[in-house]
Amino acid sequence: MDEATRALLANYWYPVALSSEVRDKPVAARLLDKQVVLWRSHGSINAFNDLCIHRGTRLSLGWIQGNELVCPYHGWCYGRDGQVTRIPAIPNDRPIPGKARTLKYQCTERYGLVFVCLGSPKLPIYDVPEFEQQGFGVHIVGPAHWKTGAARSMENFMDEAHLPWVHPGALGNRDAVPIIPRREVKERNSAFYFECNSEVRSRTDAGKVTLNRLTYDIVLPFSVYHENIYPNGDRVIDLFFVSPDSERESTRYMVVGRNFALDEPPDKLIRFTNEIWEQDRALVESQRPEELPVDWKAELHIGGPDGPSMVYRKKLIELGVKDDL
Repeated sequence: MDEATRALLANYWYPVALSSEVRDKPVAARLLDKQVVLWRSHGSINAFNDLCIHRGTRLSLGWIQGNELVCPYHGWCYGRDGQVTRIPAIPNDRPIPGKARTLKYQCTERYGLVFVCLGSPKLPIYDVPEFEQQGFGVHIVGPAHWKTGAARSMENFMDEAHLPWVHPGALGNRDAVPIIPRREVKERNSAFYFECNSEVRSRTDAGKVTLNRLTYDIVLPFSVYHENIYPNGDRVIDLFFVSPDSERESTRYMVVGRNFALDEPPDKLIRFTNEIWEQDRALVESQRPEELPVDWKAELHIGGPDGPSMVYRKKLIELGVKDDL
């Protein structure tokens, strides 16, 4: 990933923590090789460069005092705008240099996740009204840290052909592997949509298998709105994110809603997804290069099974990505 690509990716929202994790202490996060500190003041979360301007200490090692973030090394205090408000080792009447501040990033909370944008957001966070409606139970899966580039993780999520081989009995059947036709892929700016059918084991009844309709709405660079629709009308809706921690490391988060089994705790559903992800992780982490090649000649592509992946790479190029991602 070159600097131009990193700068391009900085202009999108990514989840970097669970909202429940950021409470009365600062929390360290990493995004696009930037160290970030998250901390609450007046009920809202702030995201700073995790670096004290004075001697380069990580602010995430400090604490929150009142509504300020305190550096643990010399006690410098930072306000919500990133400006230093107090330097204990100098008199109160001595002015604090205007340069005594740290970089503040845009930060917001939604769906129980903390989102950070290092630049200027080009797209809003995907809107899923069902997550805030009655009749849907909602839970979160993740964070799941993978030693692979974010685009590799994304491509795995939308790869239909791997399901019976990596997840037999859960998301496919090796004894009746379907021929995958050329899917109708509907493209729009920075996004595309397709759907398919797949055998799926019930997430609440392990002995039941149904043929479900799966929909994928991929929004670049690294998010997917996915629906798993059962023949009886049961729906599992997923909002899937991959955050690029660095070139070769990424973190998965998924917000999940369902319109059935609302009285049951989501433990089985979370366990099901974690099992699926763990089956995928070892294979995806073994891929070389770790980053997704956008060069069409770097890997072999087969029309039909690889159709959505081919569109994804094309859309990345349209987005401005010129290097492996």
